[in-house]
Amino acid sequence: MFSSLRSRLIVSYIFVVLVCLLLVGLSLLFFIRSNAIVERLDYNRLTEVARTALRGQEPPGANNIDDLNRFALDVAAANETRVLLVDNTGRVVVDSAVAAGEAAAGDIAQVEILPNAQRGVVRDSARRAWLFVSRPAGPGLQILFAAPRTLPLQFLQENFLTPFFQAAAVGVVLSVVMALLIAQWVATPLQKASSAAAAIAQGKFDQTVPVSGPTEVKSLARSFNEMTARVNTSQQVRRDFVANVSHELKTPLTSIQGFSQAILDGAAADPEAVRRAATIINDEADRMRRSVEGLLDLARLDAGQAALQRVPTDLAAVLTSMIEKLSLRAAEKQIILRAQIDPLPSMVADADRLAQVFANLLDNALKYTPNGGTVTLTAQLGSGGVVVTVTDTGSGIPAEDLPHIFERFYRVEKSKAAGRGYGLGLAITKEIVQAHRGAISVESVSGLGTKFTVRLPLAQSDDTTVARKRPGTGRQGNK
Repeated sequence: MFSSLRSRLIVSYIFVVLVCLLLVGLSLLFFIRSNAIVERLDYNRLTEVARTALRGQEPPGANNIDDLNRFALDVAAANETRVLLVDNTGRVVVDSAVAAGEAAAGDIAQVEILPNAQRGVVRDSARRAWLFVSRPAGPGLQILFAAPRTLPLQFLQENFLTPFFQAAAVGVVLSVVMALLIAQWVATPLQKASSAAAAIAQGKFDQTVPVSGPTEVKSLARSFNEMTARVNTSQQVRRDFVANVSHELKTPLTSIQGFSQAILDGAAADPEAVRRAATIINDEADRMRRSVEGLLDLARLDAGQAALQRVPTDLAAVLTSMIEKLSLRAAEKQIILRAQIDPLPSMVADADRLAQVFANLLDNALKYTPNGGTVTLTAQLGSGGVVVTVTDTGSGIPAEDLPHIFERFYRVEKSKAAGRGYGLGLAITKEIVQAHRGAISVESVSGLGTKFTVRLPLAQSDDTTVARKRPGTGRQGNK
């Protein structure tokens, strides 16, 4: 019954209101008891009775007991009090309760009246406390107007119980109304998020929830929508990747199968045809090997199983080597390959992995720079470490693709037409840079070129793991 958020909010509000009312009642009872308010009110009422009861009439003489009894009964009945007549020694001469048969004779036999005191307390035979106010009633007599002491709880019952329950009823009704409104405000967005999550679990990844409700619920909705967008994009990228890999692997496999079949069937009879077929088979197998190694390398990085071999490394020498290895390819495309490498201090790093990073960046720059263009590599000491940039004058990367350029399996549309990559190179590059506690960023303007910036700190930790695992999954997330 109380499993839903809405019902729990309603019950919680009712419970809070009732607890507050109970605390208010107990606090009021304690306050009344500790401050003797009720007793002062009793004395004030008796004082007012004493002030008005004897107006216009005098008690009979002390020797006329019957007349005194009738007088006491009349005054007591008119003012709803107990009337006592006592002599100078404090002995009770007349008691209206005894005269009316409401108490036994001698119920109150003696009253202690202090000199100049006009009020006091007397107890009857049952030890019940009676408050009294005294006034002179003729020669040798005092008249006492008495009433039983009102207990604080009795006072609350008589004066506050009805409004207290009325306030409780109003509070409960208001709490239910407020709980319904808040439940509508809080629970509805959560219910929609729950329904969307259930749909995602069934494979419907294009789910969004409205950003409404309290700040925390809005934050949850925004995070949920961002998550679903990423999941949807990831699923689409993976589907595209499977399709692309299937297509790209099918082409070399077809070539390998065709030319190997030609050799087996004797179609390639002369040595030159056999050599040409074997060369094509070798080239296609090598391309497949590189693709599979890229996938395996990324899988190792994800699993945190690719260890960095940290040794003192001359980064300037690594960069110079990369320039030398790619200079021939740049010359073939008539691309100017420039290097501006400042003197750099030695750093503790994995030289082979860093060579892989800058080889990939330079390779991409040469691939997408047209003939006659320029590719520039700069390296200099910056604040906190080394800053290396690779800049080209190629076609650039569209603005809508820049946020996704380091995502695995992601390929820019123009890249698909320009080469046969699988969208793994930059993802691997980013993982290696982050493993060195560095950062990589990209700037690009369509039609003008692209600039990749790699920042590597000189101080390295002792951690030799290339990728930190996600807690509980063993996978590294893109940052």
